[in-house]
Amino acid sequence: MADVTPARIGLLIDYLDEDGNYDENILPTLQLVADEFLERGISERPIEFVVRAVQGLPNGTFRAVRDAFHELVEADALVIFGPWVSENGVVLRRYVEDLAEVPIITMAASESMLGEWVFGLPAGSMEEEPIILATVAALDGCDTVGLAFEDSLIGGEYLRSTRAACLDAGLKITAEVAIPQVERDKQAAMSALAQGKPDAIMHVGFGLGIIGMNAALEGIGWMPPRYTTTAFEFAATGPWWRQQLAGRVGLDQYDERNQTGQAFLDRFERAYGRRPAYFFPLYCYDVGRLMMTALAGARPLTGPGVKDALERVKMLPAATGAPGTRLRFGKFIRHGWVGSEFLVARRVLPDGSASVLHATIEGHVSGPTIAR
Repeated sequence: MADVTPARIGLLIDYLDEDGNYDENILPTLQLVADEFLERGISERPIEFVVRAVQGLPNGTFRAVRDAFHELVEADALVIFGPWVSENGVVLRRYVEDLAEVPIITMAASESMLGEWVFGLPAGSMEEEPIILATVAALDGCDTVGLAFEDSLIGGEYLRSTRAACLDAGLKITAEVAIPQVERDKQAAMSALAQGKPDAIMHVGFGLGIIGMNAALEGIGWMPPRYTTTAFEFAATGPWWRQQLAGRVGLDQYDERNQTGQAFLDRFERAYGRRPAYFFPLYCYDVGRLMMTALAGARPLTGPGVKDALERVKMLPAATGAPGTRLRFGKFIRHGWVGSEFLVARRVLPDGSASVLHATIEGHVSGPTIAR
């Protein structure tokens, strides 16, 4: 094995925290997948992960993402995980397709970036998330909602699909207000929504627009039920974000009932001595198995060979989503999730201490479950 050149997987990380860091569990998760594939004899070649971590849009620049993609190709990556953010992915698509050499798997939600070489395992979907949100809001007894949409590329996409979803769910939209995709005072926007006296507020966007909304609502003395997209997944990053999302129902990919996910967390805990029970390690486990399965099945072991092998992945049990969620791609299939409950609705407790499973598009989930 020492004489065998490792197969390289590229990681194009385009969203960093305020300290310039990314999730500490990404590489340990992917390495555990690679080790398991070698141990089980599915793979015959070791794996090397090549990382390019840059600050893309909305806080950084697209050029950094574009340059990182080309650097990973030059580093001989056979498949690339990333980018994560739609603003970057939609624009990067042209570069990936024009090169036609290395497939990428993105977690970005915009379907505008999908193509022959761009596979999507989205952490949500701008077309599907509003349908789930509107259904859950209606299940909760809402008849009217006020919309707060982020003034951005994806905010506009969300707004269009949310209007249709609310109409189908029988929800009347009382007002629509644009909010910035950065931290700014939100009191004027929340006051505008309050004038229509909706049963609830629905936020759609990447998530940075949520910052300060709870404080603004407290400032005007109005705290209705609040719903959001997969921006809710920021709650997993720590107490500060949970306070921003306190009392809010939102979409997530972590479901304690999913035994594929819990079995993976058992193995992770044995390997590393900690148990990261939130959506992202499970998501990385899913995307890691997709990439490793494609590398193992590629004939020849080239970028085009990996692309063809990705198209042959079928009905792989997913660790994310509700029990029964599966993964697959195909010749003309670039959206990797199978099942109506690949997203679930969770709720952050009013004190911001934890989140609990709330509902899925199929109905309310009975029994309290808690994740911190």
